[in-house]
Amino acid sequence: MSYIYMKSLEKKAEKYDKGIKILTLGRLPKIKQYIVDNYLKKDQILLDVGMGTGTFAILCAKKGLNVVGIDFSEKMLDIARKNIEKEDLTETIEIVKMPVIELDEKFADNSFDKVTAILVFSELYFKEQEFCLNQIFRILKENGEFILIDEVKPKIFWRKVLYFIIRIPLALITFIKAHVSTKSLEDIEKRLQNHSFIIIEEKLYLLDSLKIIRSKKIIT
Repeated sequence: MSYIYMKSLEKKAEKYDKGIKILTLGRLPKIKQYIVDNYLKKDQILLDVGMGTGTFAILCAKKGLNVVGIDFSEKMLDIARKNIEKEDLTETIEIVKMPVIELDEKFADNSFDKVTAILVFSELYFKEQEFCLNQIFRILKENGEFILIDEVKPKIFWRKVLYFIIRIPLALITFIKAHVSTKSLEDIEKRLQNHSFIIIEEKLYLLDSLKIIRSKKIIT
């Protein structure tokens, strides 16, 4: 999957959006717009985990949502601030510099209508992912939604073979350049359910290696 170059691109934050657009064959910006158009509503409160350069937060704010975006990369956040100021959206987008492992310290229970994580979980260790799932469930309001977009392994054999043919050399180059790696999510649907989320919709893109999962917090 080409977008495992994400970490390399983060080293050059000013080129991040263009690089991600190319590496996802132009699909990611369209997917973001699809989410805004179909899953989000005006006046909702949204937490964007790993907001990057703020492109998704800006789309949400333009629709009338109140957005909190978190990221730990100062370079990314510098660009996000400039982008948000350019769109005159500083009143509706709050930027918070913090790692995801501090979610338990920053936000109260039942704070958000929606939480999004776009190409973030694949950068986290398993225990960090589990921690985030637990915290996201906690900070969502009842019937609130968690929208996850990330890398998964294709299930159809020929797509899986092609996926590995492409991914292995890219993963090696990414590690050599940036000394970091990403990993496709394992059993993420089951893990969401283990954290009491109810999955309500799934969509696949890019040889079934990029997935949207919408899940809901339902208290039973």
